[in-house]
Amino acid sequence: MLMKNIQVVVSGHSMWPVLDDGQVIECEEYVGQELFIGEIIVFLHPFNSNLTIIKRIQKINQEGDLWVVGDNPDPTSSEDSHNFGFVSKNNVLGINRG
Repeated sequence: MLMKNIQVVVSGHSMWPVLDDGQVIECEEYVGQELFIGEIIVFLHPFNSNLTIIKRIQKINQEGDLWVVGDNPDPTSSEDSHNFGFVSKNNVLGINRG
């Protein structure tokens, strides 16, 4: 399985203090490899495929869907699974394993 790296620019403060607004992160392209709780992923918003989001995996359900959250302790700083529910692995574009 040939994977490439993709660069993603962080937009917003939902992943602060780990990732800063404007920071460029390197991600491994997602092509079906195993995902783990605690990893940061880049994915398409479940209700707006024009929007790319960066969040951390907090839970993985029995079907393999992902519960994702922002790192910022301010609950109003992040649109995440608290707003849109579990995310399908089919929406995942990349994994930040750095």
